[in-house]
Amino acid sequence: MQPYLLAPHVYPCVSGQHVVLMDLERDKYIAVAPAHRLAGWVRGWPVGAVQEAGSHQDPGPDPDALIPQMLAHGMLVTDPYVGKPAVPVATVRPQRSLVEFDLDARPRAGAGDLARLAGSCLRAQLSLKLRPIQSIVEAVRDRKARRAAQGPRQADPVRLRARVTAFARLRPLFYTLRAACLLDSLTLLHFLSAEGIHPDWVFGVKTEPFDAHCWVQQGEMLLNDLPDRVRQYSPILVV
Repeated sequence: MQPYLLAPHVYPCVSGQHVVLMDLERDKYIAVAPAHRLAGWVRGWPVGAVQEAGSHQDPGPDPDALIPQMLAHGMLVTDPYVGKPAVPVATVRPQRSLVEFDLDARPRAGAGDLARLAGSCLRAQLSLKLRPIQSIVEAVRDRKARRAAQGPRQADPVRLRARVTAFARLRPLFYTLRAACLLDSLTLLHFLSAEGIHPDWVFGVKTEPFDAHCWVQQGEMLLNDLPDRVRQYSPILVV
């Protein structure tokens, strides 16, 4: 029996020939290769061990050298009431982008939108500068949970489109998109939450070469990115 589970702040995904772990508490990623390396030790490991003729699934008395390191960093636990199996997140893969449909449009963006975006951007910038990413993620998750507790409500597509296109039109006044996926996504989340809209914040990774990215989506619709870009990444965390 696999004796270890992932700590609550660790999230797995399969990317290429690796299993990637996101340690949200330390804001670090670990790529495990070969992908089945910890299959005999961590419950629910997403890639099964390679079985040779005459072999068995008992990992043996000596743990993989990676196990003590992960235990020391608090990435693994043995308590089933605390830990969780290493099961990757399931999410809808984006098929369309709201931005693509409005590249030639001139959406209305008034003084209220400008003020709201300025406040949202400042709030996101201060959070990213002063707070650890785990705290930011938990705050967004809690806000979304409080809204969900009030009862299901589907975001009106017309209203969503108007808000996102206004955001896209005003965004260049505050920052550029180059290497700013965290700032852009968090700003958009704050901007939309003021309208009672709470889409998903998705983190993804890819390997060879390694890269991490995040974006905002509502169902299969991307709100601040393009499908061809995000398809390169395996989702590792959905908030």
